[in-house]
Amino acid sequence: MKKIFAIIPAIFLVACAGNDEFDYSKKSDTDILNEGIEHLKNENYVSAVSSLTQLEYNHPYSSLVANSWYLAGYGYYRDGKYAEAVEQFSKLLKFQPSHPQAPYVAYMIAISYYDQISPITRDQKMTERALKSMLEVVQKYPNTKYAEDLKPKIIIARNNLAAKEMYIAKTLEGKKNIIAALNRYQTVIKKYETTLFVPEALFRTVEIYDMMGERDEVKNMTRLLQVNYPNTRWYRLAKRIADK
Repeated sequence: MKKIFAIIPAIFLVACAGNDEFDYSKKSDTDILNEGIEHLKNENYVSAVSSLTQLEYNHPYSSLVANSWYLAGYGYYRDGKYAEAVEQFSKLLKFQPSHPQAPYVAYMIAISYYDQISPITRDQKMTERALKSMLEVVQKYPNTKYAEDLKPKIIIARNNLAAKEMYIAKTLEGKKNIIAALNRYQTVIKKYETTLFVPEALFRTVEIYDMMGERDEVKNMTRLLQVNYPNTRWYRLAKRIADK
């Protein structure tokens, strides 16, 4: 139904081309903006975006254009059109970075990516973009409610990326491609050191070094587990390998 509804405004516009209600060239920038806001209030996001994007087209030098960008971005976001939302939000940050709504817009860009995070069996491009965008918000606007809201989401994104590395590493290890698997486990240890997957990644390196006959590395990795994660099953499993 959403796709069908999305084409109705264009069809209706052609049918009523002579009606001033749809002739945005005869409307002021304020009227167009208010029309878009009214549609947003009524959760009519397709019509909201249709109106708001007309403001820049008909009044390109209006001081309200920046407002239309982030409001249109919100309309696209609520309609599930994340790429279009990011495009509108990004205009404001690019052309008016000191705008009062800049922190909100940066937050919404991050959320637009975050809402597209996929299961670890799929590509994690959106997770990477979400993490990058969320870190930028926290660094640039540290004392805002937006930064506070994103902090737990940053942890989730990092864990997701670490989980993806673990998933690939285990697949490689299962295929006896142990060097490639080792590199993936080391990525988790070095790049995602604050995630909950590090203890297991350390243990898996112990496993691989044991396969390779690298006893010194087995002991080194086991010591790291002992120091940092002494009460985990991963340390106990590693110790069995190290003690044999």
